[in-house]
Amino acid sequence: MNLLHLSKTIIHVSLTFVSILFIITGLGISNYQLIEPLTGGALSKPTSFQIHTNLLIPFIILLSVHIGLTLGKKIQKKISS
Repeated sequence: MNLLHLSKTIIHVSLTFVSILFIITGLGISNYQLIEPLTGGALSKPTSFQIHTNLLIPFIILLSVHIGLTLGKKIQKKISS
């Protein structure tokens, strides 16, 4: 496994994790009556809001890198064909 493949895997796994956490904390803001008991009180409405807000920049960065890697691969295939 080369370094590029490893970095792509790390980016994809990180983006998946951040996306799921972003969705869960978003639900923790809007449906806190459901999420708070499911998480044993770990994700209260204020905590969910703070985590959700702090995840925005990492989410945008990971998504941009993911799109860049995908487009770069497609462009490279087109050039080599």
